[in-house]
Amino acid sequence: MRLLFNDAIFSRGGFSIAARGSYSEGIHLVSGRIGTGKTTIARGAAGLLPPTQGFIEKDGIGTGMISFQFPEYHVTGLTVGEEIASWGLNPDSLPPDPLLTHERPLTTLSRGELKRFHLSCVLARRSDLLILDEPFASLDCREKIRLSREIAGISGVIILICTHETRF
Repeated sequence: MRLLFNDAIFSRGGFSIAARGSYSEGIHLVSGRIGTGKTTIARGAAGLLPPTQGFIEKDGIGTGMISFQFPEYHVTGLTVGEEIASWGLNPDSLPPDPLLTHERPLTTLSRGELKRFHLSCVLARRSDLLILDEPFASLDCREKIRLSREIAGISGVIILICTHETRF
């Protein structure tokens, strides 16, 4: 499997960013300050933003998943149980969490709880290409460490982490 950015240039408004690189199985970090184009690169990798020049090639990648910074953009269910079902997941495939009962309305979750829950759903789905845009946002230090360990345990996948937080 390989994700190739071949002199891809992305333009949004008055902003342009160029990307060149080849990503194979493993964890890859796209880092930079806030507003430097990490989400633009993530959108391009996911096929949501075509390059204005150059091209992106996906070789051997059958399935992809992108998780944006704000988990509320992904919500489709009213309760934890409905959201798990909307992902097509078995509730037992998620790590146990006593705070996340199936009847609990999603509107009662803090942003950190919603982010943790959303990432659990993302990671429970198997994809060849996993793009995580600011996955550590809204998580406390303990959860950032737990998430880092969980990501490190994934194999056979191209993982693109776009973040300004490089400590974790």
